[in-house]
Amino acid sequence: MIRTEKISCNLCGGEDSEFLFEARDRLHGIEGAFSYVRCSECGLVYMNPQVVPEETAKLYPSDYAPHTTAAKGAASGIRSLYNRLIKTPVIAQFIKWITNVKITNEIYRRLDQKSRILDIGCGAGAFLNRVKTDKGCEVNGVDISVAAVEAAKNSFGLDIFKGTITEAPFEDDSFDVITAWWYLEHIPDPHVTAARIASLLKPNGHCIIGVPNFESFNAKRFKDKWYHLDCPRHLCIWTPPAMKRLLEQHGLTVTGIIYDKTPWGLRGSLQYALFGDNIDPKHHNSIRQSLLLWMLLLPWSIIVSLLKKSDIIVVYAKKTMDE
Repeated sequence: MIRTEKISCNLCGGEDSEFLFEARDRLHGIEGAFSYVRCSECGLVYMNPQVVPEETAKLYPSDYAPHTTAAKGAASGIRSLYNRLIKTPVIAQFIKWITNVKITNEIYRRLDQKSRILDIGCGAGAFLNRVKTDKGCEVNGVDISVAAVEAAKNSFGLDIFKGTITEAPFEDDSFDVITAWWYLEHIPDPHVTAARIASLLKPNGHCIIGVPNFESFNAKRFKDKWYHLDCPRHLCIWTPPAMKRLLEQHGLTVTGIIYDKTPWGLRGSLQYALFGDNIDPKHHNSIRQSLLLWMLLLPWSIIVSLLKKSDIIVVYAKKTMDE
């Protein structure tokens, strides 16, 4: 059984909270039930009692997807669809729009061959490898997983630092761009990470952070069956106001938020809601990664994106000059 302890709010330190629901691990089957609450002072949703730091490694099995080699499944399905339709310009542009090419463009326009980029929680390094190939700049990564570090080296020849961002031996004011994809929700000490990001960025440098969004329509509808809850690995479930509060406390000014248009999380939520654990394991990914279902759910996902109620948000922030 995973050990837990009662905590105060991860964002503001508040003691008062509202119980939301109890959840369990639907993806990897880790034993136990885990409670999620909403802070009465700042509104952050977080697990409480929370997994103690000494037990965190037990939450990530050897086949945990971000720690293995290249991205597969939903992303590869989208790439396959794009490759088939790329010769039709109008359709190709539409696919670029819905698969959030704007995110990549926003990063790339801040980089040249002299730039340095750091990816926190970089996993097997697929994102860094793409940036290095496309832009030719210096790429750096940090991850606590031995498997991820080895996969990054074996697959892409990347030298990734194994450890936390606070342990990494980087100098202050040394990076033009720092990214953190689906990382901040996994850690119990977001202020430590935000402060470290601020110190590592050059003046006017940018950070780009992707997190699940608890203000999404699907989070409200599916609750403990929401795919992006990913209990018990996600300790904090962020919202745009909570992200803005965190970053601005550390001298990082939010300059924009992109709301994801893709329905890959909605497919997982529907699977949990309709089948629970009563689905043949060999078909577990076939539903969540079904390209046909992806297309059927796409119109709804575009609508909730335009309403700023997406499952995923990508937050852009800039380091102010006086930091």
